[in-house]
Amino acid sequence: MQIRRVQTTGDAWRAYPCATESPVPFWADGLSLSRAWFAENLGRHIEGFHLEDDNGNVIGHIYWAPSTQALVPYEIEDGVAYIYCDWVQYPHQGKGGMRLLFQGLVEFLRSQDYKGVLVDGTEYEGYMHYRHFLKRGFQVIGESDRGKLLYYPLSQPSVMVRPIAARIPREAGAEVDVLIIGSRFCPVGASAVWEFGRWPANSGNGCGFGKCPPAGTPSLGTGSQMASLSTGSRSFSGQ
Repeated sequence: MQIRRVQTTGDAWRAYPCATESPVPFWADGLSLSRAWFAENLGRHIEGFHLEDDNGNVIGHIYWAPSTQALVPYEIEDGVAYIYCDWVQYPHQGKGGMRLLFQGLVEFLRSQDYKGVLVDGTEYEGYMHYRHFLKRGFQVIGESDRGKLLYYPLSQPSVMVRPIAARIPREAGAEVDVLIIGSRFCPVGASAVWEFGRWPANSGNGCGFGKCPPAGTPSLGTGSQMASLSTGSRSFSGQ
């Protein structure tokens, strides 16, 4: 196994080995949307390293961004890296691949004089569980219903980070009963965007479907899309 930094459009179109597992997961439907977003935003809102097997197949990844460019709900001081996600395909787990990815990231960040690394650890054992990050030397610096915010110091023992309050645009005159948030960054969210895109503008049973914000309005800044489903006076929205 070896690691390789994601640097080209070609590299971006090999991204997300989490969606090329066997059997194929449901979020594979969003893979092309996510790879396109990755290629568009590489070097700006996303960076990464890939883990390759001896045949050059991408079998793992770690994706991140500098704090000033990271698309996360935090205000973070300059010079800090934020890890979006990491993954090694199931047949290759337990063989040291994740250790190689993280070591490669840390070595690169040290060479660029980064202060430290932030990540949101989950409570889900199978995906980015916070305990895995504790084993790597991260420290818990915040907690929420979604999990724990952790920090790995490089040249600075602490970090300034503040949550940003959510500001979601709403349809005029409609109450939002359900809000589904996703984005093209992650194939899981992108698969929802793809599914929404298959729906007709009007199903013929009184349910209308459209995308918002409408053209010409400011985007949410995350490469995401918002869709709305209205039934009478009720509105269901997804981004």
